[in-house]
Amino acid sequence: MNSIVSEKRYIQERLGIPFENLSQSYLRAETELTNLSQYSFLLQRGQVANPIVTERLLQLNDQFIVTHFSVGTKFIAAATPTATQHLTTIVDTFVNPNIYVGNAANADALFNSSFSWTIDRKQYLPAFPLRAFLRVPTTQQTATNTLTNGYDNGLYGFFPSEPTLIDGRQTLDLIADLGAAVTISAASQSTWAVLEVRGYLVVNAKS
Repeated sequence: MNSIVSEKRYIQERLGIPFENLSQSYLRAETELTNLSQYSFLLQRGQVANPIVTERLLQLNDQFIVTHFSVGTKFIAAATPTATQHLTTIVDTFVNPNIYVGNAANADALFNSSFSWTIDRKQYLPAFPLRAFLRVPTTQQTATNTLTNGYDNGLYGFFPSEPTLIDGRQTLDLIADLGAAVTISAASQSTWAVLEVRGYLVVNAKS
């Protein structure tokens, strides 16, 4: 049986959401790495006044069932990136020293930190190691872009999650905790942490 069908049937039985209401989708939230010890990811549209063009946020009346999630980084040679720069910058699964120059190299601290996920003040993930998302491909991007990073499959860099239901009205606290402040930002560049969750969207589930 198709794994997607099996997954949707499990969600229908476990969470009571009709099979036909489940649409494959994803959410994505980004936060700039500056000089803090903790960084929050905002997945809900109601919390973000001006989303980045590459973000995909959960609408107020929608639900989402998380089945996989990933945290990566991206480096842009601009302090205030344009929409085009965000769109044309790939998400990395490791901090490539050929690309992440200057303070940006300190983004390695992210992969040595922990990730917590609290839903309506109940801890879902108390401390998940961000090292779980670290992938160093055999083929790596060079400083002159003569090579690009290798990716083995569509879930490269993702970690499976027990199907977890969230909605646009809940209190969601998603935090990367480095444990100490580390300077990652610089005057002429910006480095970002990117959270992407994959799973199933339920549109207009709440009125």
